[in-house]
Amino acid sequence: MERFLTKFWSEEDGNTTIDWMVLTAGLVLLGAAVMAAVGPPAQALADDTTTVIEDVDTGA
Repeated sequence: MERFLTKFWSEEDGNTTIDWMVLTAGLVLLGAAVMAAVGPPAQALADDTTTVIEDVDTGA
């Protein structure tokens, strides 16, 4: 049994690789979804901030 577990943990191909690929793809898609959700509101806030800063009278 110990030999089996050692071989299982050191295995670098097969199901272990597929699991890591699926996990990585899920994380990439999660990151894309977060950017799609956060990106437009952040851009709108940046545009509003730019407008306010441009309207500040410096007296010069």
